[in-house]
Amino acid sequence: MKILFYNINRGRNNLSGVVDYISELSNIIDIFCFQEIEGEVLEKIDSLLLDKNFHKKYNKHCIINNLKHDGFDNCVYLSDKFNEVSYSEVVDKESVIPPIIWVSFLYGNSKWNILNFHGLPEPGNKLDTTERLLSSEKIIQIAKSMTGKIVIGGDFNLLPETQSVKMFENADFKNLISDFKIDTTRNENAWRLYPNNKQLYADFCFTSQNCKINSFEVPKNLYSDHLPLILDID
Repeated sequence: MKILFYNINRGRNNLSGVVDYISELSNIIDIFCFQEIEGEVLEKIDSLLLDKNFHKKYNKHCIINNLKHDGFDNCVYLSDKFNEVSYSEVVDKESVIPPIIWVSFLYGNSKWNILNFHGLPEPGNKLDTTERLLSSEKIIQIAKSMTGKIVIGGDFNLLPETQSVKMFENADFKNLISDFKIDTTRNENAWRLYPNNKQLYADFCFTSQNCKINSFEVPKNLYSDHLPLILDID
């Protein structure tokens, strides 16, 4: 089974390029987990993937609080090859923790849980804050309540050295960015905007220990200001 996690930046960097890239991947990817997908790029990817018998779960939300976060949108497209599929949106209305799309299904002899997440974008230094620590704590709490295999991924807006990331490792999740020695999840589209603050990371993928990782790669391209995370897993 192959899973893609990808912040496509609303198609603003290269709309036709990202759509063509998703078209190419649609022949090999079973689950697409997007962050920052809306407007024209959402319409084009809808047309592409829904015509290929993918099912869609989309959440549009805005975070308005004292930190003045912008709104952002997540979407999961799931192949129709899976059984007993259920979708839910995990929302903590009492805090600033962003919603999480949770998809569960049966594949082979196992139950699977996929969590698609977009972390708080501010402050832009991607270091720990109370809200980011609470977000990690909430995700881990939810994941630990699940049965079966677990994959958590997306744009966390975090650097690897943060406690918000290390919490997943301490909770016995595999950190694939670390395990596979990925050198960056960003590209020139991001660095060009902030030449004095070149951040190499933002995106992560964590799995439970009972997952068999066949491969994990982060292809370098310029279709977005983030790089895609591609996981082959059993």
